[in-house]
Amino acid sequence: MIVELFTEPKARRPFVRAFRPNARQGGNGAGATPSGEERIVLCGVTWEQYERLDKELGHDRPSPRLYWFDGQLEIMTTSLKHEQIKKALAILLEDYLFETGIETFPHGQATLKRMADVGAEPDESWCFEEEKNSPDLVLEVALSSGGIPKLDIYQRFGVPEVWLWRKNRLEIWTLRPDKSAYDGPVRRSRLLRGLDIESLERCSALPTWREARARFRQIVRRRRG
Repeated sequence: MIVELFTEPKARRPFVRAFRPNARQGGNGAGATPSGEERIVLCGVTWEQYERLDKELGHDRPSPRLYWFDGQLEIMTTSLKHEQIKKALAILLEDYLFETGIETFPHGQATLKRMADVGAEPDESWCFEEEKNSPDLVLEVALSSGGIPKLDIYQRFGVPEVWLWRKNRLEIWTLRPDKSAYDGPVRRSRLLRGLDIESLERCSALPTWREARARFRQIVRRRRG
């Protein structure tokens, strides 16, 4: 059993509750889907336990997401709203990259690991111009508070830019040249200087996928023209 990775009863109980069948549903199994994310943070988890749990859950799983940082393990499940926002932002960003001719290598939510140091599964991630071990840009959607600070995690990987979606807008955080910390939040990307962040936000909120893409592509083409 996966829960046997954690020997302390107090650590096991929330883990068991979170992954018990129908734990987040009503009595008839058809309860409302949470609008945010559900998180459990466990302390005193070794790198070996984290690796074993990741393997047990399967590397191709859509959920739960795992983050490990200095002995803390965050286990996070996402909601439909979370996934819709993530997908809308990612599609529009990739439309921008296509329209502007920027070569990109999407990494999606591929697991990032530095041995016995830090591990993460971002919502979306990309490399630009050439393939790299760590992405140039990471997107994280945060509809609820709590969890391990994601900027601390991505600083360890040296990710140049992190986008956090919080309170219905994008926060852009840029890594300092000496990699000592992130500066922000700001409203303009250092990597994608021609990108209109406000237009991206507005279009991502449009009611249909087709309308959002058509409107955003028009804006990008007009700005380039």
